[in-house]
Amino acid sequence: MINILNKNKTYITRFGFTLAEVLITLGIIGIVAAMTMPVLTEKVNHIISVNRLKKMYSTLSQAMLFTLAKDGDYSSLGIVDQDTSSIENWYKNSLKPQLKITKECIDSSGCWAKTTKALNGGTPKWHRPGIGLGYNVMIASTIDGYTIDIDGYAKNDTTFGVNMKNDYVAVYVDINGLKNPNVIGKDIFVFVFGEKGFIPAGRDKSDAEVNADCSSSGTGYFCFEKIMRNGWEIPKENRW
Repeated sequence: MINILNKNKTYITRFGFTLAEVLITLGIIGIVAAMTMPVLTEKVNHIISVNRLKKMYSTLSQAMLFTLAKDGDYSSLGIVDQDTSSIENWYKNSLKPQLKITKECIDSSGCWAKTTKALNGGTPKWHRPGIGLGYNVMIASTIDGYTIDIDGYAKNDTTFGVNMKNDYVAVYVDINGLKNPNVIGKDIFVFVFGEKGFIPAGRDKSDAEVNADCSSSGTGYFCFEKIMRNGWEIPKENRW
């Protein structure tokens, strides 16, 4: 409250804020902002990450689908486990034309991160520092910033939680290329491509099995499947 003397020499009472009140108010606003900004930032980052995952899955699903354009039969691709030429031919003649590739490595270093970790901090199967995950692998970087590791697997290999009647392709996708953290289940996600289409690893596993694998004690192979089953909600422990 402020008393002001007007030209008639009478006081007019006006209500306002004192400097102390203004400073207190600004201090409260600052405290509230400091408390809410991290939450808002986390939500925004989560939305960005989910959209990036959806775009990646859509892009690769479409690309894989077009490799079947001739007759729609997966078995006609001729993919055979431990046969480098079959994977290389499929990649070059069928998959590569569907993607905008900026760099590629044929079972050699230069395209994949030097170190890849499982979600539990361990070393994933078939880890080859700087080369990729698997043997006789094709590594390709896309214009969208993804790095794709492609390897063939035998039909009786159930590492990826999908039951296949034919030899199939395992696909590791690092959504931010060579940048950290390079951890399966965080920025690296695992898929398979076979007669069931292009699907996340763990598709044939129960919720309990998927949740156990996508945890601090698991490999992280089934994390994309978990995210999809949870309505595209990325678990906090998998965010980076």
